[in-house]
Amino acid sequence: MKPDALLFDLDGLLLDTERFSKLAFDGASEEFNIGDHSDLFLSLVGTNEATHEERLTKALEDKIDVEAFRTNWIERFNQLLAVDTIGVLPGVVDVLNYAREAEIKCAVATSSGTEAAAHKLSDAGIADYFLTVTCGDQVQNSKPFPEIYLKAGASIDADMPRTVALEDSDNGVRAAHAANLTVIQIPNLVPASEELLATTGHTVCKDMFEVLDLLKADKLV
Repeated sequence: MKPDALLFDLDGLLLDTERFSKLAFDGASEEFNIGDHSDLFLSLVGTNEATHEERLTKALEDKIDVEAFRTNWIERFNQLLAVDTIGVLPGVVDVLNYAREAEIKCAVATSSGTEAAAHKLSDAGIADYFLTVTCGDQVQNSKPFPEIYLKAGASIDADMPRTVALEDSDNGVRAAHAANLTVIQIPNLVPASEELLATTGHTVCKDMFEVLDLLKADKLV
């Protein structure tokens, strides 16, 4: 059966932003002389700004000025973007074009803020593929809670039992699963959790080209 709708995460799923973010985080870590905190960075993937602040504060407040660190991280990220465009990940445009031709509705459900998400999608040249963009600052409880996906689905009048969520992070998978959606995970920086996979039974693909094959074969819902 053809899906009624596809709901896409943004960072690390549609766009290659996680690589830039990690480079900026590592640069800030070096400047503040706090050593390697890769595990902390990975724990922030797929979470909203409030969770970022909470986890950074818990981990680093006894070492540094956390707000100054966050500012440095963001400034470094923006500097990287000023000299290099965020790339659309392989296979994304192929999936979006197929969905358009097949009249499958598409929307974004991201933990990013509204302004940042709009800017990223516009710069990447893919904004017009999506009917709506639901963001972390538009809901009370961001991922891993299901609110973003429920709101995104409602915004395009999606038939939820026939809607597929596409995610890279475990947090996003948890949110989509809690919204009772079919879930496909395409891991980026963080490998899929075997424990989570055993719990949710979601599908893991190596890239969007595998997703496209599943779409063409009508094997998603």
